Amino acid sequence: MTSRVPGREQEAKRRFERLIRDYGGSSAAWTAHGHLAALEAADGGSDAARSLWQRLAEGGPAELAAEAEMNLIYLDREEGRLDELADRLEGLVESGESHLPEAVLLFELAETLERLGRGEEARRIRRFEEVVPEKPRVQR
Repeated sequence: MTSRVPGREQEAKRRFERLIRDYGGSSAAWTAHGHLAALEAADGGSDAARSLWQRLAEGGPAELAAEAEMNLIYLDREEGRLDELADRLEGLVESGESHLPEAVLLFELAETLERLGRGEEARRIRRFEEVVPEKPRVQR
């Protein structure tokens, strides 16, 4: 957020919460999940943001769910949950149970492995993705 007006952010959060409560699984309510999560994350409420993004990733429309999955990846990185993130990304690549394209998952996995100091594994994933872009698989 570029500017903060006292009380405006809290009012926005209350409106998003009410929209989620009153309109359940509607597209407006799912969109409100994403906006509310972003506000929580900006305010340092990473647990609340994580919960909202997880709910959106698991039950929201595909496009919003994919965005929520990306936000969870970024949040895990910011919080230093790299081992946990690498395991989750490997599982998503293997299971195919993600709204994100497999190429994005592999890219994020390689980035995470690089940050963990597992450069050789990261390079192998990047090379494998270039050679077999249709059906890449994580190799250990």
